[in-house]
Amino acid sequence: MKLSLKYPPRDWQVDALKKWRKRSRGVVEVVTGGGKTVFAQLCMQFFFDTRDIGKKQVLIIVPSVSLLDQWFVALQEESGVLPRDIGLLSSQESCKGDEPIIISVVNSARKFTNQLSNRCSLFLIVDECHRAGSPSNSKALLGEFSATLGLSATPKREYDDGFDTYIEPRLGPVIYRYNYVSAAQDGIICPFSLINVKVDMLPDEEEQYRKYSKSIARAIGRSAGGHTDEFVKRLLQLRSSVAVNATRRIPVSIKLIERHKSERAIIFHERIDAANHILSILRSRGHRATAYHAKIGPDARRDNLRLFRNGQFDVMVCCRALDEGMNVPEVSVAVIASCTASQRQRIQRLGRILRPSNEKKKASVYTIFATGEERKRLEQEELNLVDVTSVRWLQGEMESNA
Repeated sequence: MKLSLKYPPRDWQVDALKKWRKRSRGVVEVVTGGGKTVFAQLCMQFFFDTRDIGKKQVLIIVPSVSLLDQWFVALQEESGVLPRDIGLLSSQESCKGDEPIIISVVNSARKFTNQLSNRCSLFLIVDECHRAGSPSNSKALLGEFSATLGLSATPKREYDDGFDTYIEPRLGPVIYRYNYVSAAQDGIICPFSLINVKVDMLPDEEEQYRKYSKSIARAIGRSAGGHTDEFVKRLLQLRSSVAVNATRRIPVSIKLIERHKSERAIIFHERIDAANHILSILRSRGHRATAYHAKIGPDARRDNLRLFRNGQFDVMVCCRALDEGMNVPEVSVAVIASCTASQRQRIQRLGRILRPSNEKKKASVYTIFATGEERKRLEQEELNLVDVTSVRWLQGEMESNA
C-alpha cells in the first residue's frame, strides 16, 4: 500500500511525527483546523513504508458516519488512495475486511477491532478519540496493535475520567499539543472574527422559556443540597429546546448569508427540520445550497459533501453531523444558528472554517443567541480568545423578514 500525500507537511506535523515515531503510540491534541487528518496520513505513510514482514492494515475508528464519509473522501483526494482499497463499516455498510485501510464507526468496531488485530499487523487510528472514552465505546480499542494514534482537539472528556481510564492506557498519553495561539502565530489557521448576534424570542417563546426557568428554580430548591436530579435535567432540556428553536434564528441566518452571497458558507442548526427549512429558503432565493444531515442516505450525503468541497455548492446547511472533521478550506463564513452548551461542540464548529486557503483572507463566525445563558458563554469565550481574535456584538438590527 502506497500513500502519495498531496500536501507537504507543516512544521508542527514534522515535529509531532518525530515524537510519535519513537514508540508509534500516543495521542496528538491539535486545534480543529490545524491539520490532524493530514498528520494521521503521514503516520500511515510511515507505517506502510516500514519493512516489517507480513500483512499490514490500518483501522480508522470514527464516532459518526459523517466522519466516515469525510475520511473516505480525504484519503482519495489527499493521499491518492483508490476507493477499492478502503473498506467502510457502519450500520449502513459492510466491507470484506481485507482492505488495506478500513474506516469504521465506533459502534460497529466494538466487536470487529479485536478480531482484526489477531489477523495482521494493525495500526489503530482513533479520530475524535475523546468519544471512545465511555465504557461501551472503549470496547472498540481492545486488541493487539503494532501502532496506535489518537486524534482530538479536546482529548480530555468534559464530564468524566474516561481519558485516564480508557483512552490513555490503550492509545498512549498525549505526546503533542498544538493550540489556537500557536496555530494563529504560524498561519495554520486564518485570521478570523467572531460576531455575536442577539435575537429576541417571540412573546409565546419568551413566556414558555420563563415558565421553565421558574420550574427549574423551584425543582432545584426542593432537591437535597440543591443538586440537580433527572427531573431538573429534563426541565433544562425542555427550556434549551425553546431557545434552540427560537423562530427568529432562521430569518437572521438567511440575512447573514445574503450579506455574504459571493462567499462559501456553512450554516449550523440543531434541528433537521429547521435545516431543511433554511435550505428551502436559500434555494428559492437563488443560492447554490445543499444539506448534510443524518436523514440523508450515505451516497447522497457523500455526493453533497464532495460537491460542496469542489465548489459546486456555495452553502452547506447541516446539523451536528459536520461538527467533527470536515475540511473545506475555502469556507469563509459560518453561521451558528443554534448550538448546545458544549464547549467541545463550539471548538469543533469554529474549526470548520479556520483552515487557510490562497483565496481566503479572513473568516467570519456569526453566532446567533437568544438567552442570557448563551450570552454568558460567549462572553467567557471572548475573554479566552482576547489575544487571538476580535469580537463584535450586534443586536436587533440583524433581524429581517426573510
